[in-house]
Amino acid sequence: MNKESLRKKGIIAFIVLGLGLAVVEANRPGPMVVEGVGTGYNGDLVVSLKVKSKGEGFKIIGVDVNHQDTPPIADPALETLKAELLKKQVSELDIISGATYTSQGFKEATQKALDNLKK
Repeated sequence: MNKESLRKKGIIAFIVLGLGLAVVEANRPGPMVVEGVGTGYNGDLVVSLKVKSKGEGFKIIGVDVNHQDTPPIADPALETLKAELLKKQVSELDIISGATYTSQGFKEATQKALDNLKK
């Protein structure tokens, strides 16, 4: 074989390899959103978790909360709980003093959302 033939075969091999990697990447599941509902101080508290596959499990990469609780009390507590959830990756979180019902509703909704991942 001459050098030109080897060069062409090498280029073709790289193209085929690159296309194969592109197909694998395209088939990888993207982030998904799961929701759970808990009971806050003034009604339903809905937690939406954005998760992505990680090995055999999932990693929480985003958290949104819709609630009807008193904003000056609930919002700071929920920000703390969301940060703690992203750090710990589990629903076993500490209750925030002064926002007990909101905290419990968040934990309940988060656990239900995580349970929905298993379905």
